[in-house]
Amino acid sequence: MRAEQPVQQEALHRTGVLAEERCGHEPRVPGHGAFRVLITMLRGGTASRGARSAVRRALAGAGVTADEISDTEVIVAELAANSEKHSRGPYELRIHCLSGIPMWCEMVDGGHELGEIPGILARLQVDAEAGLEPFAENGRGLLLAHMLSNGRCYAYPTTMSAGGAPGKAVAFALPAAPCEGGG
Repeated sequence: MRAEQPVQQEALHRTGVLAEERCGHEPRVPGHGAFRVLITMLRGGTASRGARSAVRRALAGAGVTADEISDTEVIVAELAANSEKHSRGPYELRIHCLSGIPMWCEMVDGGHELGEIPGILARLQVDAEAGLEPFAENGRGLLLAHMLSNGRCYAYPTTMSAGGAPGKAVAFALPAAPCEGGG
């Protein structure tokens, strides 16, 4: 299930990405500066596949390069797999768009506790590898999300879109489309 919801202006601070960081794209959503969230409800057992598909569609439509789309697919697949393995549903992928440009992505699950996630992400800010092995069988999702989002990966409590139950989000900055004129 996909949905699009307008979001109040106060929500902009959560993205960690400033509009000025994106190249001068024309708005693709009606209304100057319109902030929208594309929500994809993900099914248990196929959350990784659904998350990859949703993020691929959003970024391809915004002109993001194939390599960056592939990197982003790796992030959402890892985070969705983590959600399924370590938490409970429901599962949502939220893509935050400003003026039609995807800027921020959240993998949300029905887990109430952030557990060790903020500590791991904080250690990664200080030490890019923090004792985590990128090719390990387990424990690489947060490392890959941190590395592929250039350190812009965070975890925080949130509310599920459907039903309003408490949940948690692991979120990261999305890549931008190349700037016109090489800037």
